Formats: sequence, structure tokens, C-alpha cells
Amino acid sequence: MRVDTHLHAYADAAEGLYDLTAYPIVEYGEKPDVEFAGVAGTIDDALRALDDAGFDYAALLGSYELPELPHPAGDARHWPVPPSHADHAGALIAYNRWLCDMGAAHPKLLPFVTANPAVMTSAESAAHLAEAFGDWGARGLKLHPIAIRTHPDDPGLAGVYEACADAGAPIVFHSGPDVRGYGWSEPVALAAAGAAHPRTTFILAHLGGAKWPVVAELAAANPGLYFDLSEIVMWIGASKGPDATQIVELIRAVGADRITLGSDFPWYAPGATADIVEGLPGLGAQERAAILGETAARILRL
Repeated sequence: MRVDTHLHAYADAAEGLYDLTAYPIVEYGEKPDVEFAGVAGTIDDALRALDDAGFDYAALLGSYELPELPHPAGDARHWPVPPSHADHAGALIAYNRWLCDMGAAHPKLLPFVTANPAVMTSAESAAHLAEAFGDWGARGLKLHPIAIRTHPDDPGLAGVYEACADAGAPIVFHSGPDVRGYGWSEPVALAAAGAAHPRTTFILAHLGGAKWPVVAELAAANPGLYFDLSEIVMWIGASKGPDATQIVELIRAVGADRITLGSDFPWYAPGATADIVEGLPGLGAQERAAILGETAARILRL
């Protein structure tokens, strides 16, 4: 079984192309030969890429970001209650409904809905997610703390974590540094939130991104954490990225049974990502099988 646990897709090509250009990848430094997917990222693009590479399933990840990416007012660390952007609640619910509708129409796509504490209270999010997991077919949740300007210990996320725990639904987090140093997605902060919510499965994307050097120690101290290999393997050899040997050392330190394959499509193709993982030096057949699908199948009860 092959499972991509980190895939995005869009309702139309213009939306996908906007995201591809609005979020330049800078944290790994210079690498002139990065292989990008070269598509807009529509649902059809995603299904074609998965079929071409022989993938059985992919997590269709959502993120609901407010226009202009506002911060909490003043010097506040967390979003206020009541939420300052509650007028977006209907749009957030409709977006999650669309993700689940795509999953219903295309069984290969496993919908991972999203949340935003600037839009809904902890209790409102918990109620909405209970419906999404219970009635709409949602299989997990995605949070991009940088894009929603939210620290992982925000009280507005408490109900999100509990709803995911109750449903047995994992959360995929973007992990890595932000360019201005706010620390929203620092792996250490995400691990602390995971420790505070031990019933909830946390998957840290990108193997920590440019903070990959802390991952081995973090994983040893937090045995309940999972990681995906999305994006970072495409930047092997970059000036601030790991080399192939260091990636394998990290896989061994964490354990392949705690690592999944993710492509971060439409930035990168599932097949190209799988090819790199399969070619990592010295990786055993059982380790490759775990990363390519067995770990994800266990987490998602496939």
C-alpha cells in the first residue's frame, strides 16, 4: 500500500496557482535543481498524480486562512474570545464540507478538515468537528499555525484537540521556522502541545523543516509524536537542508514506524517523492514499506 499523508488540492486552477506563488520556499536555502510538480493542483491534477505513481490513498489537507493573514490584536499571544473574525465561520464550515464532499466523490482522497481559533471558539470548533468526523467522513485535521497566526497552545484549539482525540483522527501540523521568528510552528512548541494532549495523534510535517537538527532529540523525548517526509526530501543537499545520509539517520533515530510519506502536492509530485525515499542509501525494505504506507495505514485504520 502507498499512502500520501500530505496532499493539497484546489477547487480551481487559479486558486492553486495563487498558493504556489504566494508561499515561496526559503527555509532550506539554495538548491537549483528542486523538482517541482509543475501543475496547478486541481482535484483532477491530484488524482492523476496519485494514479501515475500507484498510490492507494492520500490525505487531502485543508487550511482556512483569513484575508491578509491578520495577527491577534495588540501584543496578544492568543486569539480572543469571542473570536475576532467570527463572521468567517460559515465559510470555514463550507470549506470543510467541500473537502469531505471531495472525499465522498473520490474514495482515494481522505479528507483532513481544518480549524481556526480566530473564527470559532474552542467549543464551536469541537461541535463542528464532531459532526465532520461523525457524519461527513472526515478522517483527520490539518493545522498550519504560521498561516493562521496561532500558537499551538492557543486555548481556542483545546476543543479541536479533544474532538480529534475522540474521533481517533490525527492532526497534521506544518512544522518549521517562520521568517519573522514568531515560533508558531516550531517543532519544540508542537511537541509540547502534543504532550499536553496525549490522546491526540500529532504528525509534524516536513520532519521539522529547517529545524530538522532538533528532531532526533525531540522524538526520543516524545515517543507519541509522528513525522512526515514531505518537502524536506525534495531539498536534500540544499545549503540549509540535510543530506541523504542525515535523512536516513533521522529516520533511524525516530523509527520508520513513526514516519509517513507526504508529497506536499502540488508543490511536489507524489511519485517523485516516493522515488527519493526508495533511493535513500541503506534504507531497508521494511523501513521503506513502513514509510511508503504501512505507518499511515495503521494511523488511519485503512
